[in-house]
Amino acid sequence: MIQYFIDHPVWIAVFAAVILLTLFVCFKAAQASSKRYAANEKIIKKIKEENELRNEFAILSESLVSSAEPERLFKGVALNLQKKISDASDMVKQFDAFNEEQRNIYALSFVVEDGEAALSHFFKANGQPLTGASLNAFKKLFDEKVCTVFEKEYDAFDSDNEETSCFPEETAALDNEFSQLISADEICRVAGTYIKENIGKFI
Repeated sequence: MIQYFIDHPVWIAVFAAVILLTLFVCFKAAQASSKRYAANEKIIKKIKEENELRNEFAILSESLVSSAEPERLFKGVALNLQKKISDASDMVKQFDAFNEEQRNIYALSFVVEDGEAALSHFFKANGQPLTGASLNAFKKLFDEKVCTVFEKEYDAFDSDNEETSCFPEETAALDNEFSQLISADEICRVAGTYIKENIGKFI
């Protein structure tokens, strides 16, 4: 057998190539498995954190709200509002039943979640009445510069607005400008402070 390979060296190269290819395939499979595991772990961690927040702020009281960190308060209240919507037999009716303050917080939670990578992702993923509520929330809670950029992108994705159009270059520029003006953490902090200031609307 050894002599055969000595006499036919081409087969040595073939077998070496097969071994290398097998090792490469195994490495890629292990790498993909590792990525899937990491992704699953991230999802599990997020679900666990959301359950903790939802339970922590399921029943609001003045003492709980006043002592809570704004960012955590916002996320907990928003998650419970989301649950009310998802559990409702008529989600639109439930949304309409929210007061203005609740709709503002509900809408902002999706801006933060769906617009994490870019504000335009939020508008691509959602429509009315959520986008309209989000615009109202920004006008109520944030300064003029932030609101102006947000409204420009709102108008760009508004199918009923014939005077504006959505061009990728302009959208990318607005996304970048928005991210420079305000971060997701700042949105959460402002929204949490808004809840504290309007506690009676959430209890």
